[in-house]
Amino acid sequence: MNNAPAMCLIRSFTSADTPFCTAILALAGRDAFGPVADSAVFTAATQGEEILVAESDGSVAGFAAVYTGDAPDYFLHHLYVHPAHSGMGIGAQLLAAVVARFGPHLSLKTQLANTGARRFYARAGWIEDEGDGGMDRLGAWIRVRCQAGAPVR
Repeated sequence: MNNAPAMCLIRSFTSADTPFCTAILALAGRDAFGPVADSAVFTAATQGEEILVAESDGSVAGFAAVYTGDAPDYFLHHLYVHPAHSGMGIGAQLLAAVVARFGPHLSLKTQLANTGARRFYARAGWIEDEGDGGMDRLGAWIRVRCQAGAPVR
């Protein structure tokens, strides 16, 4: 893990990004989605969502996908960074871009056992909603909400 901050370009997803985002989901998202064999899994997992891509040194380093069907309340469904780019600030830059684009009415859910994600969102000023959680095939989860006006670091 490299702790040096990396500047990246955040842009809208294009179909050319599919194989790279599929690989990221396969590596970084396997705990949430199980094996990701091909791009059809990525396409199904992000269907109907707006996707932002983070590029670092000319390669796709991460992506975020937001469900917008309940506007103005948006759901951050995916935010993954390739493990080779972990700890470089790319996730924080993606999260900041998501908040800038969709506003503060964002929420997500994360597994209670995913302490790394919970720390990441807490550092960004997001608040765990202890009254909104449940169980899914992976175990207990909790809703995490963007705090309006909170700085995204």
